[in-house]
Amino acid sequence: MEKIPRAKRPVKMPVILEKGEVRRLLAATDNLKHKAMLAMTYGSGLRISEVAHLTVGDIDSARMTVLVRQGKCRRDR
Repeated sequence: MEKIPRAKRPVKMPVILEKGEVRRLLAATDNLKHKAMLAMTYGSGLRISEVAHLTVGDIDSARMTVLVRQGKCRRDR
């Protein structure tokens, strides 16, 4: 049993939205906080839980970077 190779799972490509679809997604909410969270999630590829735990100090606008603390598997990135 140990020598039987496992079947490989197919690699799925992520769905990429068109510009119009992204605009409609962001226009769907009037709340500025929710709009910022949607834009951060889609634009940076972060997980929802990572965006929910961001603070103002985690965003470095001078270097255009975002620090994610305790993300997946409790790792900083």
